[in-house]
Amino acid sequence: MIAPDNIKKVHPTKTPSVQNRWRFGGLPAAEFLPLLQRYLTMQDSRAQWQLVWLNNDGRPVIGLLPKVIWHVYFNDNSHSLIPITVPIYKIIKTCRDNNNSVTTAYMSYTDWQDALISYSKHYETVYNAPVSINSESIKPSYHHGLMGFIGYDITAFELSPAAEIQPVTQPFAAMGHYDIYLTPTDNEKYWALNIEITDTDDELDNPKLAALISYLDTLDNKLSAIDRANEPTDSLAPLILTAKWHKSDYQQAFAQAQCYLQQGDCYQINLTQAWQGSLVTSNNLNENATTITKLIDYLPDLHRNTQAPFAGYIGISTLENDSSKTDSSDNINFELLSCSPELFFTFIKASNTDGNTASHHIRTKPIKGTRPRGMNAEQDLTLMQQLTASDKDRAENVMIVDLLRNDLGKYAKTGSVKVPELFAIESFSNVHHMVSTITAKLKVDAHPLAVLFGSLPAGSITGTPKKRAVEIISELEADARGAYCGTMGYMNFDGSGQWNVLIRTLQAHISSSTTREVSLWAGGGITVASDCDDEYQECLDKVGNLLNVLRQADSIQQTFIETNWA
Repeated sequence: MIAPDNIKKVHPTKTPSVQNRWRFGGLPAAEFLPLLQRYLTMQDSRAQWQLVWLNNDGRPVIGLLPKVIWHVYFNDNSHSLIPITVPIYKIIKTCRDNNNSVTTAYMSYTDWQDALISYSKHYETVYNAPVSINSESIKPSYHHGLMGFIGYDITAFELSPAAEIQPVTQPFAAMGHYDIYLTPTDNEKYWALNIEITDTDDELDNPKLAALISYLDTLDNKLSAIDRANEPTDSLAPLILTAKWHKSDYQQAFAQAQCYLQQGDCYQINLTQAWQGSLVTSNNLNENATTITKLIDYLPDLHRNTQAPFAGYIGISTLENDSSKTDSSDNINFELLSCSPELFFTFIKASNTDGNTASHHIRTKPIKGTRPRGMNAEQDLTLMQQLTASDKDRAENVMIVDLLRNDLGKYAKTGSVKVPELFAIESFSNVHHMVSTITAKLKVDAHPLAVLFGSLPAGSITGTPKKRAVEIISELEADARGAYCGTMGYMNFDGSGQWNVLIRTLQAHISSSTTREVSLWAGGGITVASDCDDEYQECLDKVGNLLNVLRQADSIQQTFIETNWA
C-alpha cells in the first residue's frame, strides 16, 4: 500500500493533503519528459504509461498511467450490407487494472462525444469539487479530468461527409482520464505527484501506483547525482524533413483555390502543405544495443527554440506488447508533438454574483496574419508595423472572428458574445501574428465538451464558410492532415479547460516494422487578395525554425539511462 504522504488525496469534500515532490535535476518539463518516458518504459514496458504533457500557457501538467483511455480509429464501413448514413469509428477503450483490460466499440463521433459527457458528469458528481475560480479573467489549470487530442480529419468528415478524407492507420483521436499527474509546486522548483481518488476507490492498493512512486524516487535520485556537464551523451540524429510539394505544386493548388474564391464558393480557404521524413535507429555507447529514436527526443531543442505557450506531447502505445522487442519503449506507435502558439478555447467555470452558483465562460484567440521576425530590432519593428497596418491581414482576421462568433452563438447566452480585442500583435520566436479575442458566456445546458466537439475544426485553419472550405481543402491537399489542425488539451470534470489549435505540429507513426514516418505541415488563409509567392513564403516562415532545429539536432542525455539505470 502507498504511504498516505506520498500522494495528494482528493476526496469529495476534503482538502488535498501534503504531496510528495521531486526536483528531477532541476530540468524544465520539455527536457525532463523524454527521460521520464524512456525510464518508465525501461522499468515496465507493458504498463500503459500513455504520457501526455501540456505546457498550458505556463501552467504545465504531465499525465501518466490513465485510469481509462479511448483511442479512435478509422473503421472500414465499405463492406456493410446496411447503408451507412453516419460515419462509424472503431473506439478502443483501455482501463488501468491488473490486466489492462481492452474493449472495442463502434460508434459515431456524436455518440462518442455523448459518452464522454456522460462520463464527465458522473465524475463531476462523485467529486463535487467546489468552484475554484471566481473570475472569468483567471487562467485555469488542470485539476482532474480528460486530456488528449482530437484530430482534424474526424472533425472535417463530421462537418461534411463530402470531404473525401483519406483513411489513415494512426488514431483519429485519443482521450484519457488522467487521475495521476505531475504539476509544478508554487515556487516551480519541484514536481508534485497528484493522485485523485474517491472514498470508494481501491486505487491506493494498486501495485502499479506503488511502483510508480518508487520509479520517480529513483529517477529523481539519479538525475540529482549526475554531473550532466561531464556525462557522455549520444548525438541525436538529424531529422531531415523535405517538402512533399514543389513550389509548382503549391502554385497549382493556389490557382485552383483562387478559382473557387472567384466563383464565390468561399471567402477564405486555408491551404496547407506537408514536409515529410523518417525517424532513424541509431547505435548508442553499448555496442550490442540500439536506440529507436522517438519524436519526443527532439522536444527539448524544439521547445527551447519556440517556447510555444500551447505546446504539448502525447505518446500512444500499441495495443499489444511484443516481448521480443529489444527496446522497451518501442511499443509507442504514434506520437504527437506540438509547438503551437494558438489558443482554440479556454473554458472557465466562474462564480456568479449570487456566490452560490457558477457559469461556464469561453475565450478563443484565433490567429490570422503573419510576418517573419526581423534580423535586427529596427527591421523587426518595421515588419510588426507592416502587419498592424495590413488591410489584407485585417480582412482575413475579421472573417475568422465573424465565423467564430457565429460558432459560439449556438452555445452562448444571448448578447454575451464579445470581441474585447481585435487585431492585436503577438510576437513569437520566429514570427509576429495578428490575434483577436472573442469571449462568451455559455448557456446552462451547453456542456463544454459539446461546445468543443461541435466547433471543430477550428475556423482559423479551414476558412469560411467552413463546410465548403473543408471540402475544397480535401480536394486540393489530397493527403489526410491527420491530427494536424485538430486540437490538443484538457477538460476538467467541472467543465474548465484549455485547448490549442494543432499548428506547428509534428506527427510520427509506424508505417512498417522498421520505419516511423514523420510529417510537419504549414499553411495560411487564401483570399482573392492573396499573392501566391507571399503565401508560399509564409509557409516557410512558419516552420523554417522547426525544420532547422530538427536538421541541426543537439545531443540528448539518454545514454546514461540505458547504460547505468536499467
